[in-house]
Amino acid sequence: MLFSTLDTLKRKMVMGIIFFLFMGLTLVIIPVSSIPILGKACGFCLLCLSILKVFDFVSSKKGLAHYIGLTVGLFTGVAGIAFFTFEGLFMGLLNWLTGTLPILLGAVSLYYALTYLRRSGRKGWWVFVILSCLLLAFGTVLFVNPWAYDERSVLWIIGGTLFYSAVVYIICLFWIWPFQQKNMGEEEK
Repeated sequence: MLFSTLDTLKRKMVMGIIFFLFMGLTLVIIPVSSIPILGKACGFCLLCLSILKVFDFVSSKKGLAHYIGLTVGLFTGVAGIAFFTFEGLFMGLLNWLTGTLPILLGAVSLYYALTYLRRSGRKGWWVFVILSCLLLAFGTVLFVNPWAYDERSVLWIIGGTLFYSAVVYIICLFWIWPFQQKNMGEEEK
């Protein structure tokens, strides 16, 4: 059971690594002048997602999960309209969400390190505990962001934090990935 949980964790981590690397590098590279366009594009994507959720509800059997999906879709639509209406909302939400994300990832990583990595018998599992605590600290710094008025600094800090999240997950992936046992064939003989 422990190793099947680790395999599931590996797949989620690979997807997280790809997403965080892409988003971190994108936010570091993106010019400040394109932030309003990025906010409008995000609002448009949220409106499209909202419409898809409503259409999914209309064609469903109207179970409880579908009503929850409709509620999420309507809130998503309101958020998309808000991105079109308010100018600074995108940067504020981006700062808040990427402050929340490392805190959640750090807490989950710390839980996995203490629960699974320690019990799996891997050497150096405590390094991942330190990296997870640093991830929690970076998320906290983003909440009290003293550079909130300089958009270029905010994008660099957010992109760097997402990139660091990907690095932490890459390091964790090496501890979770099963090692090849060379002596296994010799023991069977």
